[in-house]
Amino acid sequence: MASKDAGKKSNKSEPTPKKGESEGKPRAPTAKQGYGIVKSVLSGSSVVISGIATQGNAVPPEKVIILSGVNAPRLQRSKDKEPDEPYSFHAREFLRKLLAFKQVSFTINHTNQAGREYGNLIVDGKSVTETMVAAGYATVKPPANKDGKMHADREALFGIQTQAEKAGRGMHSKTVDKNTMIRKVNYDPDNFKFFFENRGKPVPVLIDYVRNASTLSVEILHPDLKHSVTNVTLCGINAPRTAPAKRKNGAKGKGRKEEKAHPVAAYAQYFVQKRLLNREMQFIPLGIDKYGNLYGRVQFADHPERDITKMLLKHGLGRFLPWTAALCDPKLAEEYRACEAQARAASQNIWRYIKPAEVKAPEVPTVTSMRVVMVSSGDSLIVADAKGKERRVNLASIRAPRLGRREGDESEPLAWEAKEYLRRKLVGKRVNVRVEYRRGGQGTPDFVTIEQGKININEQLCTLGYAKVVPHKLEEARATNYISLVVAEKKAELAKKGVHSGSKDVHKFTDLTDRPRAPRKAKDGEAAAPQRRGEADVARAKAMLPTLGSGSHKGHVEYVISGSKLKVYLTSKKIMLNVVLAGVQVPRPSGRNDKKGDKYGNDAQALVRSLCLQHNVTVEFASGDGAVDRRGNFVGYVWTESPRKSIASALLEQGLAKIFLRSAEAGSYLEDLRKAERGAKSKRLRMWENFDEELKKRQEARAAAMKAEAKSKNQKIKVTEIVDGVTFYAQLVEDKNIKVIEDAMAAIDGESPADYEPEFGEVAACKFDGAWYRVQVSDVDEELGFVDVIFIDYGNKSRVNLEGIVPIPENLKEIAPLAKKFTLACVTPPMDGSGWTDTAFERLGELTYDQTFDAEVLFRDNKGISHVNIKTKGEDKKEVPLQSMLLKEGLARIVKRPDYSMKFLVGQLRSFQAEGVEGRKGIWEYGEVSDEEEEDTRRKRK
Repeated sequence: MASKDAGKKSNKSEPTPKKGESEGKPRAPTAKQGYGIVKSVLSGSSVVISGIATQGNAVPPEKVIILSGVNAPRLQRSKDKEPDEPYSFHAREFLRKLLAFKQVSFTINHTNQAGREYGNLIVDGKSVTETMVAAGYATVKPPANKDGKMHADREALFGIQTQAEKAGRGMHSKTVDKNTMIRKVNYDPDNFKFFFENRGKPVPVLIDYVRNASTLSVEILHPDLKHSVTNVTLCGINAPRTAPAKRKNGAKGKGRKEEKAHPVAAYAQYFVQKRLLNREMQFIPLGIDKYGNLYGRVQFADHPERDITKMLLKHGLGRFLPWTAALCDPKLAEEYRACEAQARAASQNIWRYIKPAEVKAPEVPTVTSMRVVMVSSGDSLIVADAKGKERRVNLASIRAPRLGRREGDESEPLAWEAKEYLRRKLVGKRVNVRVEYRRGGQGTPDFVTIEQGKININEQLCTLGYAKVVPHKLEEARATNYISLVVAEKKAELAKKGVHSGSKDVHKFTDLTDRPRAPRKAKDGEAAAPQRRGEADVARAKAMLPTLGSGSHKGHVEYVISGSKLKVYLTSKKIMLNVVLAGVQVPRPSGRNDKKGDKYGNDAQALVRSLCLQHNVTVEFASGDGAVDRRGNFVGYVWTESPRKSIASALLEQGLAKIFLRSAEAGSYLEDLRKAERGAKSKRLRMWENFDEELKKRQEARAAAMKAEAKSKNQKIKVTEIVDGVTFYAQLVEDKNIKVIEDAMAAIDGESPADYEPEFGEVAACKFDGAWYRVQVSDVDEELGFVDVIFIDYGNKSRVNLEGIVPIPENLKEIAPLAKKFTLACVTPPMDGSGWTDTAFERLGELTYDQTFDAEVLFRDNKGISHVNIKTKGEDKKEVPLQSMLLKEGLARIVKRPDYSMKFLVGQLRSFQAEGVEGRKGIWEYGEVSDEEEEDTRRKRK
């Protein structure tokens, strides 16, 4: 604003205000004068005057001037203020059209105590005050002098008002009902309804306020004076924000930090105010977000080709925003991008504050055809590309209800239904995947839009009420069809579909795969000893068998644990359980943390995943005791649907499994399995690739074993463990592997990887009495933290802490156990319950434990146990069979039907047994019991 000569006296004087009016502050002896541009018209009597910017991006000063001596109808300025008075909008519009964007001269007559400035305006040589009174949109204030006299200029205004009243102009009209001239403003309009009705259509609006360069408050104009006020955001641009208005009493709000305005923000705001504020424009709604914020284009009604977004981008007063630009015509969006590039190259305005490294190249969404492998939840999937490489993706800009993943977590309502919808619709199908954006660093899932044919899956989930739209920040990337998602969600909300229905129902089912954890320690600090997990799982599974019943069951495979173990959901029973494939042995896949598995184990798992992962299947459980294994898993046969295919047969056909005869014979499909296996054998597939060599090796090994057996009739052994009164474990003294194992165990440092978990059947190392020994894991109880092990080089068993087990190298695992099982030939121990079993056990230990003997192997039974004759010195220092000492003491008896090869030994032993019988020793204390009587007693006890 420019000031005129302050010393020049005004040729008009301002009348004295009424008593009590705020205008009563004494006036300066000389009036303040100047000229400026009318920036905006606030009402029928107040305007904002702005100076003219002369230097760069400087924002000129401005002031609000209220017309002196007149009153205009009060205009409602916000939601909580009093409504419009009649003709208030018409008065404001008359003054706006008279003054907006024109240069005026002004005279400030006085300033009240509140700092408001009152004065006169001259435009095109005419007084604005007189023009408003003449048009009937302002009335003259009554005289305020104590003597009742009126100033000359006020008298002139009264004369003009009288003429307006006689002519019936403006608010003085006698023919118009003043109640029809009241504007009604809705400050909470239904933006969704407005958007649905006017999407893509130009709507007349008045720019009421410029919040920042890209966000405007507009008044939507209607001929019936039922107006609406709402905020709109320009498409294709994100302008810097101005500093927020200070709250009363200086309050910042809880947890808020004081925001600082960008250096260019004020000028960018002024740039738009200068061109748009108080102008009648056309707003074209193109989009709406989750909260009802409108996005679109603002164009000049008389010059549609003029685009404020282009102007801002070209002058570097905002950054290109791809997701809102995508709402516009593609050609226009590219023009916006070009305008930004032009400003960036010239380092204009905001680009002076942005380092080149901070400017990221725009990501063009890529569309790839992929196959859906698995659905994790209603908005998360695993997909595979043409090469079979899998990756997890999340659906962009939507959120489905969450499934309860951890123990104690409950799923949200409709979480299961949303996941099931995707599983049935997509698993195994090819879809188009468009990567929309990424969150986080390398390796995090991409956020994508999935299309199946012409169906947009993200949008379909919102339409059905299975997902809600994510509320993004303005500058955040989002799905290309974000607006369509918002519209679909709103329609589902109005129809009360899915998550919008208010239902709290959660899908309930029995999960037999969820094994509750037992406490590691009891309250008193001692080791807890509840029922072992395996036993509890078996009991729970068997208790469920009557519920499952016989016959086949429909369901789907929720997860493939390994090539032989599936997590299956039975639809009709609402039961989740683990199913182990019956009739086949399948190699184990590698475990977590790169734990090595069996050869072809990963291939077997991959084949099963491709066949049935999250596909519909039919399950038929094994019958009898074979329906549940020792770990509480159900055993059965599984077939895929469309086409019907046995998973077990598919594995056998590909050479990725072998028949488990004992299990297969109990079922009805042995011939089908044999047919599948024969095909793989004939083609020498995978596990059968060395079938000829293996057969030859087995034949050679059998011949070598027979030859070795012939040579090893006499063996030097050292007893290491007593099993019962006649059976024991011993090492072969001449076994060269004893030294190898001892040296290897002595070199163990005892450190185990933090993530190491021993598995059933695994050979590892365990510490006992300060030394390390090889063990084989016979059971793992993770809840209690215990492991049952067999010391394979000595024969004894024990239960140890889980932390006390450490892995050993593969070459040590491959060495056969050093402890061999032996039994004294021709004799049997006391019968269980006779009272002499413990005595016999202890006596054999006294005679043999940790001692070395020359043992004569008479034969080996079908269990691999060597029946031996051991010579020892009797009471007369002569060599006698070790069995004789047990027979004389009544702690053993001769077997009823000895092997033919031991007939000669039986003859030698009968006299020793007779001595025990005659002396009523041990088992003979009540006289001789016949073999038939003892056998009957054994059967009854069984």
